[in-house]
Amino acid sequence: MLLETAIFLSVVMIGSLVFYPIVGVALLFIIKPIVDATWEHILVAGMPLTQIVAGLVPLVMLGHLCLPKPGQHLSQTPLYQIWTVYTVVLCSSAVAIIYNQDPRSGFSVLLRHLNGFIGFYMIQAYFRESWQIQRLLQVLIVAGIIPMGMGLYQLVTGTVWRGDEQQIEGIVRNIGLYHDAITIRHYALQTILATLLYVGLFPPRRLFFSAGLWSYVGLASVVLSKAYSKAGLLILVLWAVSWTVLRRRFVAFFVLAGMGVVVGGYLASQYVGQVATIYQKELGFLSGTVGVDRTFNGRWYIWQEMFAEWSRLGSVAKLFGSGKVALGAHNDYLQILFHAGIVGLALYLMLLATAGFMLIRNVWRRADPLAVAGLMVYLAWMVDTVGLVPSAYSGYQWFVWGLIGLSLRIRQDARRDIETTESVQADHSYAVSPSVAGRRFPLVSG
Repeated sequence: MLLETAIFLSVVMIGSLVFYPIVGVALLFIIKPIVDATWEHILVAGMPLTQIVAGLVPLVMLGHLCLPKPGQHLSQTPLYQIWTVYTVVLCSSAVAIIYNQDPRSGFSVLLRHLNGFIGFYMIQAYFRESWQIQRLLQVLIVAGIIPMGMGLYQLVTGTVWRGDEQQIEGIVRNIGLYHDAITIRHYALQTILATLLYVGLFPPRRLFFSAGLWSYVGLASVVLSKAYSKAGLLILVLWAVSWTVLRRRFVAFFVLAGMGVVVGGYLASQYVGQVATIYQKELGFLSGTVGVDRTFNGRWYIWQEMFAEWSRLGSVAKLFGSGKVALGAHNDYLQILFHAGIVGLALYLMLLATAGFMLIRNVWRRADPLAVAGLMVYLAWMVDTVGLVPSAYSGYQWFVWGLIGLSLRIRQDARRDIETTESVQADHSYAVSPSVAGRRFPLVSG
């Protein structure tokens, strides 16, 4: 029944994406948690529904990109030059993989990487107005109901669907019906940030709704923590500090810190002990009792083997890509190095550095909720690039790069509007009201 429902919803979503893209994008985020739960069912050409959807979305969106409406031209998006060059290089590397291995592997790598570019484009293309952003956040909040419901069900009943396959240091992870812990923690992070943004941008007028949203954030945080993801817990801490300190919500920061101490003390006999178990190798390294090669769940051995293999490649392969699939690299930089060579890695680092600089600059100038949220998802991405390959996860890329693109685009449009207004009013010799930008762009005025 789950598979049939997911297929039906996927067909509706793709159809909407073709004819009514703003509706299609909204449906995409709502149904993706359902689609991801069907990962075990192979449908076509050895692919499950989740891979089919992840492959069709960028193809449909590329069609819209080639026939854009006003406000949706690629040249109007921030960082479009480097994104374009980077995407062309990735296309070339996919051709090499098709030649050296097989078409399916090459297209799989290409479409996975394209989802980052498409995610960056599609959110800012269709959700720039205040009411559109409000609907987007509502969609993301609703999208979290099913994965958070799975997590809550596991917490209450103790049910573990895939405990034998998903353990860390002997501790069973609560991952619901998903393939791995990365998926459910992605949806937990998406739910947390969407709810925080909604409260920050569109504060509920009734205390009941406000309390409900904050409770939702708390539930999503618990679900994330029970996935026992080292990166997830680190991101959660970074987000708590970023959201409260950068927005100068110091009272909230101390309240959250106090709650953390109280809850941590209450759960010390069980949960904190489990966290200590998860981080025992890292703690052992800091104390000098464990070698560095045993940290990161032994990923150092994978990295050493892959780097040794890359070192044996010829000069052309080192520069432009090995022609081999490296989705299991457990490091995004090493993955890009194998797929697109030194050239591709240099472009990727340039993209990350430029995006990070722009996000930090925007927060420095004015720490409105959307600017802070853009920086928060950027930090999450940077954490994950070390021990995972986030560029291979379509839904995660839509969420992270989508919010980064939206954050940069809103600030860019506001800045251009101010410059245009000042230029026009200077021609008519009267001053600009300092509140003009705040009235026309309320999302960046706080």
